[in-house]
Amino acid sequence: MTAVLLVRLSAMGDVVQGLGAVAALHRARPDWRLEFVTQEPFVPLLQGFPGLARLVPFGRRGGLAAVWAVRRQLRAGGYDVALDLQGNWKSAMIARLAGAGQTIGVGKPWRQEPASRCLLGRVLAPPAGVAPHPARVAWELVRALVPEVSFAWPQLSPTAAEVAHEAAALRALGVDPQRPFAVVVITDPADPRALRPEVVAAWQQAQELPVVHLLGPAEAALPARQPATLRHEAGAVRRLLALGALVAAAGGLVLGPDQGASHVLAAAGARCTLQFGAQDPRRTAPPAAEALVHPQPPACQPCRARSCSHPSGPVCMQFAPGSGRRVDLGLPPAAGS
Repeated sequence: MTAVLLVRLSAMGDVVQGLGAVAALHRARPDWRLEFVTQEPFVPLLQGFPGLARLVPFGRRGGLAAVWAVRRQLRAGGYDVALDLQGNWKSAMIARLAGAGQTIGVGKPWRQEPASRCLLGRVLAPPAGVAPHPARVAWELVRALVPEVSFAWPQLSPTAAEVAHEAAALRALGVDPQRPFAVVVITDPADPRALRPEVVAAWQQAQELPVVHLLGPAEAALPARQPATLRHEAGAVRRLLALGALVAAAGGLVLGPDQGASHVLAAAGARCTLQFGAQDPRRTAPPAAEALVHPQPPACQPCRARSCSHPSGPVCMQFAPGSGRRVDLGLPPAAGS
């Protein structure tokens, strides 16, 4: 039996995007032992994921003590191969510390921190002219082990109890979870990736469906904009799986920005329309989502800055979803999708 360690520490959306390749590898080699190391907050998302024999949590803020703690856990794994799905110094270091027979990652220009390739035993040359989407990166690395593995979208499933809990939360807001409803992922307007409040208000007025505003733990201080505001507390990432499954089953939809919650909702089956401003959808958009950009984007788009330097703020997000230009992500066709 071959033992494979997959290393993807962050961010939540990128962790989710790599799961299609993990599932495809498991289907192609069901006798292989697959294990996954990621940051502690994302471990619950992967619980019960088909084919993952063990989840190894990494404490991002734990310093050297966390590094040595995860090393002790990984050294017991006896891995034949460690795949660095992320491409930076920290992920490459953890792949190396695992003591696997082989350590494999991608090279420039896909590697986030190119010099970190020195920690790996083998570096793959990315296909020319292809954007480094996390789903594509994971697939290319898995194909280095099993060339015939098909490209697959990430899919996450909640438990029946989780769905029932989230349905009860919606009913408490006056929303029938068995009839179509819309979810808007609300984030702090100070974040340049956030949906603009005026865009959300105009979109909501045009909807015939009940609309639920979703706020996560990072938005705990934001006031509710309407009665149907659903707040997810810290550490409750699996509630997103249940909410996405309910949206999908009811024939509803999601409007969101390019952030982790939107990616999880899409992986749980919800029909998602995501607005992209500074970010390039070809690098990050969920494969199953509709990715939209400004019909007449500013010259500075796309960028990868964490704060907007445009004198008028994030104008790249100032567009109605109906006027947005859909972006082809350039990903391979997914098997069975």
